[in-house]
Amino acid sequence: MKNRTVKSLGIAALLVAMGNFAQANIILFRDTFESGSLNKWTGKDGLPSNGLIVPDPLNPANHVLTFTAVNSYGDTYSAMPLNVSGPRRYVLSFDFLGVPDPNNPARENGGFIGIAQAPMSDAEQFWIAGTFPGAITVPPPVATTLIADGTWHHYDIDFTSVVVSNNLPQTLLMVEDWFNFNSVPGDAFFDNIKVTGVFDINTVLDQVPCDGPAPGRKWKNHGEYVSTVSKLVEAYFNANIITIEEAVEVIFVAARSDCGKK
Repeated sequence: MKNRTVKSLGIAALLVAMGNFAQANIILFRDTFESGSLNKWTGKDGLPSNGLIVPDPLNPANHVLTFTAVNSYGDTYSAMPLNVSGPRRYVLSFDFLGVPDPNNPARENGGFIGIAQAPMSDAEQFWIAGTFPGAITVPPPVATTLIADGTWHHYDIDFTSVVVSNNLPQTLLMVEDWFNFNSVPGDAFFDNIKVTGVFDINTVLDQVPCDGPAPGRKWKNHGEYVSTVSKLVEAYFNANIITIEEAVEVIFVAARSDCGKK
């Protein structure tokens, strides 16, 4: 119900008074591959995926994602789009194991991960991380070169700037074993893939400048500033973009600020 905002925010304000500032980071996607199923994934354009769940080469009790064939322009995609329209920072986390060929050290490992516009058809692709820097298609500092040295490496990559600069309301994850430079399947492994929407209060407050509602205009008083912030927060809350705890935290910080005060 859309009319729940004022009452709900009032209740949550009591929680704030008690010091409850829990931020609810949202897990948009997670797969540890322990289920043995790739039901969270799909192939490109409705075609079968080359993804395969196998025992971890370094720990057979663990299960990971690899590929039965090399590919290009994406191989295995998240089955459902991820909503990245909210006022959050978006972080891609995963573990990567690249196994080099001792007899051919120049062979490309081919492990790549990135995001694509949703829907998938003719989607624009943004390769965030890979073992060949020249094929990564996002700018620094998001662009990340994956290490293929026979050991697992963990990565946490904030790709918010890619979402914002390309105006992406939703996106798909994509993973592949790249085909180029003599790459062969079965030597690139991914595990614990997760996308988290991290709440950042500044992404909301920055939309209501402290100096005034418009260039050259000042707030009439502190109350006008807080009221404007509250209306923005209510819009986000009613659209289920932020949680009640996050909504109240923004309002609380705005109320304690000096914005609009003489």
